[in-house]
Amino acid sequence: MSNVSAINPVEIARIALKKLSERGLTPTPENYTKFYNAIATIKSPDAKTSNETLQAWQLLYKVEDILGDMGETADQLLSALAGGNEAMSASLDQLQDTRRAHLEQRVSADDTHSKLESLLNTIIHSTSEMHSTVSASNTDLLAIRDSVRSIEENLAISRQILEQDALTGAMNRQGFDNRLVGEAKLAQRLGHKLSVVLFDLDDFKLVNDRFGHAVGDNVLIHIAGLAKSVLRDSDILVRYGGEEFLILLAETDMHGARYVLERLQQMVRRNPFMYKQQRLDITFSTGIAMLRHDENGRALVLRADEALYVAKRNGRGLIEMAE
Repeated sequence: MSNVSAINPVEIARIALKKLSERGLTPTPENYTKFYNAIATIKSPDAKTSNETLQAWQLLYKVEDILGDMGETADQLLSALAGGNEAMSASLDQLQDTRRAHLEQRVSADDTHSKLESLLNTIIHSTSEMHSTVSASNTDLLAIRDSVRSIEENLAISRQILEQDALTGAMNRQGFDNRLVGEAKLAQRLGHKLSVVLFDLDDFKLVNDRFGHAVGDNVLIHIAGLAKSVLRDSDILVRYGGEEFLILLAETDMHGARYVLERLQQMVRRNPFMYKQQRLDITFSTGIAMLRHDENGRALVLRADEALYVAKRNGRGLIEMAE
């Protein structure tokens, strides 16, 4: 039912992996997520402000710099420890040889004493150098840790920006696509119910044509606000298309989902949208589906969308339950 195309997450994932490969970075979940989030913003400039896009680029480069610093510090530390270990191992081998020579009386006591003193000085020097290297690396790693914490905070903000519809404050299509896979797998693994509700505002084009798109935007904000007021904290409201919304209801069967929609219908009737002292009665058609044991999240949404189509075809303000 939606006429708004979503950014393809597969394409974004491909670009993120390519960027990691170009920079010689390991594709760990942490590295991948940071690049994915930044690239997702960059790849959808029409939905984001230029400032948000700039922030994504800056964050991308900051992540790259930090990962480079971490790799360089780790390489230096490992190199220094390896060198110190080799020096100490060689000194300890010589110490054993000197001990055997002393016991077998192959060298004089003075020569043994001189050799021991030299070897001990070498070991002390190697230990001191390793200690200094570890201390310096520790200082660098603490600085990197602080930078990573800052990046984590920025990533949290960026993720919220990426996954939030700028107009209504609901989750956007891209954020939902990322969330749906995990929610469906979790429900299947635990044997929990999971329902999807798709509702589309009836004759919304008439509102835009008669009153203008600014009023239409305010209607969408109004409906989103009312929807949030009847949902639990665990429920997810998504702006799925232009005037189409989706609600993801965890641990909820079809009857529970219908109850939520009926409450929303009552809330909308009791709190009509007012424009210049004129009441605009808004209705919406709804399709509801519950996850089957043998399907994934996308199939679930498709069935809800098919039910929505039936509801729209049969009239205004109807609720259709998917088979």
